[in-house]
Amino acid sequence: MLWTQVIELVGALFSIVYSLLLMKEKKVGWLFGILSSILSCLVFYQTRLYAQAMVSIYFAGIGFYGLWYWQKAQKNNVHITLWKPKTHLIYILTFAALALMSSYLFKHYSNSANPILDSFITLFGLLASIKEARKVLTSWVYWFIINASCVVLYYEQGLFYYSAMMVIYALICIPGHLSWLKIYRTYQASA
Repeated sequence: MLWTQVIELVGALFSIVYSLLLMKEKKVGWLFGILSSILSCLVFYQTRLYAQAMVSIYFAGIGFYGLWYWQKAQKNNVHITLWKPKTHLIYILTFAALALMSSYLFKHYSNSANPILDSFITLFGLLASIKEARKVLTSWVYWFIINASCVVLYYEQGLFYYSAMMVIYALICIPGHLSWLKIYRTYQASA
């Protein structure tokens, strides 16, 4: 087994643990997310998915932010929140434009393996991670779409552990969303 495959497997396992812990609103999950992101950066760089490598560095940073924010939220009894449809639309249009620009740059100025899908997954992953760190309920919906897209991208690059992890991730999004919805409704009913 190549070192890249070992790192990919460990990173995939840490990612699954991270997702399962966040689903239950456990802040310790962010530590697994940080470690997974660091390992993923190495794997993606090695397989020439440069946007994914760059976003992995961002995800490690968001991990520290999420850990800090969730600690603060716990002290202030802040739980799951919602965004208005207008807010979603503004962010979707903004990140779609950024993804188009990114894909153009990667297509013309790098040897990126799949600049379009890589860019869209990356940019919307940035948005979903911000939503997740801020405990926005629909982050799970965004992640479902992103993870399903990653299955294809990673499989094309021979990243079979990561591709399998994304299938699991996409499936985890369903109970994750339902869990956060229950938490949201519980705190709305008591408010």
